Amino acid sequence: MNEFFRVPENIDGIKDGPQFNPKEHLQLEMPEKVYGLDEFGYRQDIIDQAPYPIAVTTPFRLLSESGLKALRDSIEALKVHRKNSERMANFIRGSAFYSPFIRDFCLNPEVNEHISKIAGVKVLPHPMALYQGHINLCPEEKGREVDRWHTDTVTLDYVLMVSDPTAYKGGHFEYFKCTKGQAIKAMIREESEPHIVKVEFPGAGMAILQQGNMVVHRASALTEGSERTTFVQSFIPDKVNFNDVSKLDDCKLVDPHDILYSEWARYKAFLSQRRLAKLCREIPYTEDKNKICLELRAAIRDVEEAILEISDPSSGRLIHLGQDALTDHL
Repeated sequence: MNEFFRVPENIDGIKDGPQFNPKEHLQLEMPEKVYGLDEFGYRQDIIDQAPYPIAVTTPFRLLSESGLKALRDSIEALKVHRKNSERMANFIRGSAFYSPFIRDFCLNPEVNEHISKIAGVKVLPHPMALYQGHINLCPEEKGREVDRWHTDTVTLDYVLMVSDPTAYKGGHFEYFKCTKGQAIKAMIREESEPHIVKVEFPGAGMAILQQGNMVVHRASALTEGSERTTFVQSFIPDKVNFNDVSKLDDCKLVDPHDILYSEWARYKAFLSQRRLAKLCREIPYTEDKNKICLELRAAIRDVEEAILEISDPSSGRLIHLGQDALTDHL
């Protein structure tokens, strides 16, 4: 994936920040428990269509103390680029463009192999750099959620705790241990069940891995303290064909369009490139012109969709499951 990564010409990155050293900065450990989609109540036919069998894990370590310090220093230098939105209170996007440490951490093959082992499926870092190294910071508005209830528009991601979790109260990473539909109905009816799991991170440098499109989750508001930072890295399955849930609409309101549209085009071209390569290897010799044309259309579907999406003049929508949005999902 490193050869696919490009830094936009108009971005001036961090010059004197830390450099990533996997031998020094990584401390890769396995989670105690990996919860499957079946344990969240999903039917087998839905599980069979999902890219991964997992729902979410318990916390596991990714970074050493040295790696954690380097990541904190990198994030501190990036705070000039922080933004806010209706859903996310205080965040940084495109960190891999600016920080060599974050870029090399996100693209590191050892981390990628480790995540693949936990997920049970071989994965790749998400080809869109805007989905790499997303950073959530503490809200400046007291009592506001760090991130509202939602499902992700990526298939798999880890949430890494950067701050010392004993330095604040509240601010839990929370998820509904049930299907998406059950979670939405529970919120609308204000039911106590199915119950919400509050993740307790044992320390900084630890992460949880989730199939975020299948798990309704949020980061709650802090009740004490003013420092809570998490780092989110996204992945796709290393498969030619999979159900891609990434959505351009979600990015339009939070990413600069001069970068976003080109990144989206490159991502969709990457997906079609893999399908075309498979087609070159496997298309059968046949007189069935209809079959050949169907194969070609399937291979370039992502590019054709990208053209329509990029041409769409609408402003986009960052979807969440706040009370004002819940009724749209029934």
